[in-house]
Amino acid sequence: MPKSSHSDMSASEKRSLRERLRPKERKPAVRWLLTVLLLAAAVLGLHMLLQMIGTLDFSRGRFSSYLHVPKIYLLNLLPVALLVAFTYFATNRAWLGFLIPSVLLFVMDFVNYFKVTLRGDPFVAEDFLTIGEGAGIIGQYTLHFPAMFFVGIALIAAGTIVLHRWARGRMPKKRWWLRVLALVLIVLLGFGAWELWYGNTDLYDSMMEANTSLFNVWKDAENYASKGFVYSFLNSLAEAMPQKPDGYSARKAEDLLSAYPEADIPEGQRVNVIATMLESFSDLSVFGTVSDRFVQDPYADFHALQAESYTGTLISDTIGGGTINAERAFLTGYSYPQPRYRRDTESFVRYFLEQGYETEGSHPGYAWFYSREKINERLGFETYHFLDGYYENLLTDENSLDGHPNDETFFAERAESWEVRDPSKPCFSFSVSYQGHSPYADDTLVWGETYIPHEGISDAAYYTVNNYLGSVASTGKQLAAYVDSFRDDPEPVVLVFFGDHKPTLGAGNSFYEELGVNVQEGTAEGFYNLYTTPYLIWTNDAAKAVLGRSDIGTGPTISPCYLMSVLFDCCGWEGPSWMQLQRQTRAVLPVMQSRGMYLVAQGSAPTASQGIALLTYTLSGDALQAKQNYAIAEYYVRRIRPTQS
Repeated sequence: MPKSSHSDMSASEKRSLRERLRPKERKPAVRWLLTVLLLAAAVLGLHMLLQMIGTLDFSRGRFSSYLHVPKIYLLNLLPVALLVAFTYFATNRAWLGFLIPSVLLFVMDFVNYFKVTLRGDPFVAEDFLTIGEGAGIIGQYTLHFPAMFFVGIALIAAGTIVLHRWARGRMPKKRWWLRVLALVLIVLLGFGAWELWYGNTDLYDSMMEANTSLFNVWKDAENYASKGFVYSFLNSLAEAMPQKPDGYSARKAEDLLSAYPEADIPEGQRVNVIATMLESFSDLSVFGTVSDRFVQDPYADFHALQAESYTGTLISDTIGGGTINAERAFLTGYSYPQPRYRRDTESFVRYFLEQGYETEGSHPGYAWFYSREKINERLGFETYHFLDGYYENLLTDENSLDGHPNDETFFAERAESWEVRDPSKPCFSFSVSYQGHSPYADDTLVWGETYIPHEGISDAAYYTVNNYLGSVASTGKQLAAYVDSFRDDPEPVVLVFFGDHKPTLGAGNSFYEELGVNVQEGTAEGFYNLYTTPYLIWTNDAAKAVLGRSDIGTGPTISPCYLMSVLFDCCGWEGPSWMQLQRQTRAVLPVMQSRGMYLVAQGSAPTASQGIALLTYTLSGDALQAKQNYAIAEYYVRRIRPTQS
């Protein structure tokens, strides 16, 4: 049977139909202009989509907050533009130039979203090293895809179709060299941007408070989100590949550490170690212009404890904040700046754990603050209690300080926790108090006591300083009661107390000046006065008997990173090889401060005046070599994975 004349198209009709469906061929100038405009619009659209996903809650308020910080907006836009441009010139297709980067960044942004939702941690470059572990963790959860996930897929698909249909500008094959030149220029721009901005961790950290209106930057994931996902992820590359110290090699680090063989705590000397870092605790009575004003001594209880302890001075890295620096320096021995602890990390906590100790502690603050809940686990703590779900249950109207328990409740809980511990193994405990936290009211006497009279100082200074001293006096009283609870304990116990940093007193620390204390950082005396805090190590009779020693007196002036090694000295323990190398460095260079100030040892521990005289910004000879070796060993130790997690 013959075919119908209209049942099928002729070849010419098919060609005609294809020509009608084919995109209209435009003049080269128009074609290129349309391609550039559409690609630019696609880049902006992709950037906005990524920013919206990166807010974590897809809110317009958070999204618009990026627009109010141009630096953050541009630092997130530039990598997207460079990546799209690179892919375009590599493929010579606008739609591929958009699609490939879009899929890659979209997936990464949602990996970050799900990781924060399920684990509380942001997605960082170092996660690629543990991708199998991460996939296993994700597999334990049921993922709930938000509507934005499907909206994003639809937008990327629509953008790809539009570019495929109308963005037809391509480089002729005979001008391949132009594509190569463009690719080279984009790579050079990328390297330049990395050197200036994305690899600059100091710049990233300095922007912590740039976008705080709707983000809680004290939560690691929200601090990450506040700067935009793309910028934060690129900066995490710098964190995953930190600059190696001068002269570094793994062989060099291993040689340095191998000179000090690992040493266990002797079986018969495994005393319990209980350390407490005291929020903003500092002894202002060391300044004669302050102590001469006292109408009553807020440090009486603390000084009584010092008289029966081994006590010295820390030169901290911060003032009025940055609690975490002293805290983690003590727990790890790492100097400033501290790593971000994205994974399990070598620490002295882990050393105690491997020695058969229980490792525990508490802090009556929020678990998310400084990401303590996650990071303490990575340091080797088996249990750690926070305000959330624990101390909040102990709160009453009488013991609450801005929603946190006071030191009386805090130390009572610590004493009770000791009583109910597992006595079958020794304990390493580290806790952080809250009571001394600023601000200190400047219009009323919170503690109802006067320690400094009003004469000669402003109203604000009178109230602020007396409120700080009232808190200190209360802490000293609680310390005395806490120590008394261990005096007759048959279990051997060594207690450690230290302040994290000095308090901020007045704008620009002006209240120190009103009290006649030099805190000008441009002078050695001002620097010393502003950054020093006390530490003390107290040993009960049972521990003295076990250790066969009783250290009482003046200890060295040191950086917080050395404090654990001083504690081991008091116990007569050698410790891990990293600590033994620390001990040798401490003998030459006892202070390495974040602002580049050093204290070079000259025999025994210096007095305050001697310590001020020995402060320096320059190093040479043995001190310089000790610092370089320390940096090499530290880089190696904190970059390797622990043997036990």
